[in-house]
Amino acid sequence: MRSKTADAAAKRLRPAFAAASVLLVLLLAVLAYALASSQHQQRQDINKRFEDRARVAAAVNESLFSLASTTVKPSDAKTFGGATVAQHPLQQRTAVQQQFYAAILSSSGKLLAKAGNVPADVASHPTVKEALRAKSTVYSSLMKGPGGTTAIESATAFPTKYGVRLDVTSGRADALAQFMNSFLMKLPNVAAAKSYVIDGADKVIATPGQKTRAGTALPDATLAKAAASGSNGSYDGDRYFASSPITGTPWRIVLSAAKSDLYSTVETAVPWLIFAAFVIVAAGGMFLLWRVLISNAELQRADLSRRHALEINDNVVQRLVLAKYALDRGATETSQQKLAETLRETQQLVTSLLEEREITPGSLRRDAPAETEGQPERTTIPPEDSR
Repeated sequence: MRSKTADAAAKRLRPAFAAASVLLVLLLAVLAYALASSQHQQRQDINKRFEDRARVAAAVNESLFSLASTTVKPSDAKTFGGATVAQHPLQQRTAVQQQFYAAILSSSGKLLAKAGNVPADVASHPTVKEALRAKSTVYSSLMKGPGGTTAIESATAFPTKYGVRLDVTSGRADALAQFMNSFLMKLPNVAAAKSYVIDGADKVIATPGQKTRAGTALPDATLAKAAASGSNGSYDGDRYFASSPITGTPWRIVLSAAKSDLYSTVETAVPWLIFAAFVIVAAGGMFLLWRVLISNAELQRADLSRRHALEINDNVVQRLVLAKYALDRGATETSQQKLAETLRETQQLVTSLLEEREITPGSLRRDAPAETEGQPERTTIPPEDSR
């Protein structure tokens, strides 16, 4: 139990120690917030890079289709831009490219040339109307082809001396899917992400790295629902997706990855373990600091007590000398007075040496009575082995 003086010293140190503790807690809170904020920002950056991959994939497809369009338009204008349009070149091209049908239409929808089984209402197809409006190449969603196959229709508007004409074709979706996969496979992948090219009805056109038949439903129904309501975000608990439209088509590139894979470089326990170790070390340091401060206060108190005890001891010795002189002169009353003062000084000395602790009954247990006559006998402490 510390003395009252030590307790007083501890009380004086408590405000400073409490202030230091509060500052340490605030510092740890700021560090924890900074660590959490840093990880949150890193996740946001990863999400943005993941979304950028979807946009890059869409841009690659747009570039491919744009390149094809710029190649087709001059060729179509040269071959099918005359006053009359020959059937043979169109039929020959359709056979080489293994298309289901092809047609050359005027801007008014008049059929100028055809190859294959061209639908009677081809001029009213959405792709034809959109291509005529945009003056570019437009692709359709997946359609039913002959014999249960899956087809994709395209319409390209090209200028001629006789006005804008349209080159309308329908081909196998699997051929287009193979073409798209060959380019999308070259894009870098991340976090074992799954990639899909889907149409407006959430039917799969292409799946880079996987063998799938064009026209099948998106295997992840939850992903289809999420992609229909937004361009990116979390879904199905532990997954993240990003999608980007392909200009000139009703298609979209959709990427999906598990968050555990996507954030594997961020969501690690190592920074928090280091932070926890820092907290433990800081708490231990504060505890040791408190013990050092208390020990210093006790050492100062002990030093003051020693100096006080020495002063009292000097007083006791002087009064004993005076008492002896009084006895030698026969001044009994003076001698008793000095002895009483000496006893009081001795009591103060003992109290100081005992550090003002409370003396309870039974605190002193002696092995032998105090010597009151003659010189005390010397006692020899037996060796430790003989005890």
